[in-house]
Amino acid sequence: MQCQKRSEMRLALDKWILLHVRKKLINLAFSVLNRLLPERAAVYPQTHLLEQVYQNLLQAYSVEAYCGRFDDVPHQVIEHLRDRHFLNILEVSRKVLTYLADTDRYYRQWLGLFFLLVHDGVEKQQQDLLYDEFLDSIKAQWEFDMRGAFGNAHFNENKRRFQEIQLANSLYTLCSKDFEGYSFRSEIRKKGIREVKNDKCQRHLQC
Repeated sequence: MQCQKRSEMRLALDKWILLHVRKKLINLAFSVLNRLLPERAAVYPQTHLLEQVYQNLLQAYSVEAYCGRFDDVPHQVIEHLRDRHFLNILEVSRKVLTYLADTDRYYRQWLGLFFLLVHDGVEKQQQDLLYDEFLDSIKAQWEFDMRGAFGNAHFNENKRRFQEIQLANSLYTLCSKDFEGYSFRSEIRKKGIREVKNDKCQRHLQC
């Protein structure tokens, strides 16, 4: 019995080490690529839309950084982050997709098709989303039990909001105007850093 437990522990440790090594290699590759790939201004409707999506992602990332999500240090700005791994992945994917779509019409139409299919898929998923299915998904994904917090009628009236929680937890909220860079800095000047951090960041990090 003890030998079996040791074997299972070694197997779990080997998997963890392998995952850690793979992540290190991926992080290194994207870090190098991000330095080598040049910036490029969007030209066509598809890449303008792509740029807007990435701007929203960067806004959410900036708030996460300010709240201390990455370096465990609050009040951080992106320029001073040490943990830039996910940011490198975002920036490399943006640069590659923008270059391909703006220089090749075939890639461009596939990017446009991707946006249209995502839009259709999100709408259909929202229509098909069921109360019990949503609750099970939230508990499985985000380890948060929402049973008893609201009823089926309230769920059906606010499906879009609940879909946002199912797909992105609290991150979609960070793309709203309440968290835009200028508004956020203005609120800091009015209320003070500590109060804003407690009011928004702390509440967000609990999700």
